[in-house]
Amino acid sequence: MNNEIYPKETIALNDDEISTELAAINMADIVVPEGAKPLLERRMRCRLLECHPGKIVALHSHKNRPALLYVLQGSGEEHSNQFNEIRIWKEGDCFAEFNDTEHWIKNRSDVIPLRVLTFDLIDDGPTPTKCESGC
Repeated sequence: MNNEIYPKETIALNDDEISTELAAINMADIVVPEGAKPLLERRMRCRLLECHPGKIVALHSHKNRPALLYVLQGSGEEHSNQFNEIRIWKEGDCFAEFNDTEHWIKNRSDVIPLRVLTFDLIDDGPTPTKCESGC
């Protein structure tokens, strides 16, 4: 995986805007499994994931679903095959997950939901074949 340091330096876009790159995935680094849809044939999904206080986001893989995750609220502890230690998630953190990443996350709070905005490239299965016989 990419070893770049994030967040990147904040830059001014104009007099009223600044931008900080929080995480990124270099498309060339994504390994597309055999039989999976090419990246350009997928759809990008944005969703708000909410994990109730004290509960978990179940074990899952990003093998065929590269994603960027942004923590909006709360804190979590990530248990991943990518790290020997638990990685703590907190508000404002942003992570890239792809290739052989498998992980699960526990909401560390007994009161506050863990809310994460996710963007992932979905492989909805095989491309439908065109019906040329009028079906």
